[in-house]
Amino acid sequence: MQTIRWGMIGCGSVTEVKSGPGLQKAEGSALVAVMRRNGELAADYALRHGVPKWYDDAQALINDPEVDAVYIATHPDTHYAYTLMVAQSGKPVYCEKPLGMSYGQSKEMVEYCKQHAIPFFSAYYRRALPKYRMIKEILESGRLGKVRAVHILMQQAIKDEDRKNGGTWRVRPEVSGGGKFHDVGSHALDLIDWFFGPVIEAKGEGLNQSKVYAADDMVHGYFKTEQGVAGTGIWCFDSFRDEDTTTIHLQNGDLSYSVLDIAAPITITTNEGIEVINVPSPPQHVAQPLIQTVVDELLGRGTCPSTGESGMRTDYVLDCLSGKR
Repeated sequence: MQTIRWGMIGCGSVTEVKSGPGLQKAEGSALVAVMRRNGELAADYALRHGVPKWYDDAQALINDPEVDAVYIATHPDTHYAYTLMVAQSGKPVYCEKPLGMSYGQSKEMVEYCKQHAIPFFSAYYRRALPKYRMIKEILESGRLGKVRAVHILMQQAIKDEDRKNGGTWRVRPEVSGGGKFHDVGSHALDLIDWFFGPVIEAKGEGLNQSKVYAADDMVHGYFKTEQGVAGTGIWCFDSFRDEDTTTIHLQNGDLSYSVLDIAAPITITTNEGIEVINVPSPPQHVAQPLIQTVVDELLGRGTCPSTGESGMRTDYVLDCLSGKR
């Protein structure tokens, strides 16, 4: 096999620029079919993006003999069912995050795929972007000494669309599994897993301070990785501005970066002063570099850094910090 032919379940906004075109443009990759429950919208997506086939039934797409692997780009409340459907067909799964509505669901997904030797990948695309690869290289170089602690601060103002009719799907727990913490806050925790290894202990609390929507808008807590790195975090989604900074405290300095602004520079602070490191411009389709690693692994020429197991670990920390475990 020289080309992975993808089927995509879900044709929402996340696929328009971020990921859908990446499946088409990655080397050795082709997007051959898309599915959405609304057939008219599926057909429209296929026409606009030059995709040969469209479906309004997920099982029909999965059964298509010309589909080699499936990307699940739906809301979290359907990830579990779709992942098992794809895995039962024997085809590899690439799933958006968070993987499940809970760590329990994610664990079942991972264990099923593992038992049946189904390749399973999670869509934490920052692991493949140049900025975060640079951070990992700096940390592993030892130039700043050993890591002592990490602090994550993420805050956002409540968006107008979340003040009406219960808000968007992201702040409806029955669809997203939580709130903005699960949607965007998860990226910060996934990077911690990638930089320092699995979190082995975490505890926190989720609060609904604004009462604007049903989901928690504040999460705070602490965690510790298997390497002994201690961390704290505050995720506030009822603030007056959008801001996020993760600060890694090391023996010889602090390294700070934005999780959500993938073009913002890296900052290193030492006794000698402040060093600002500019990063490469992000690609047009930000998920494409990670998609390339998925394709490369499926073709036997590389390894993807974002797996079902790493996604499951992040789901575990999400549950712990939000007080669900």
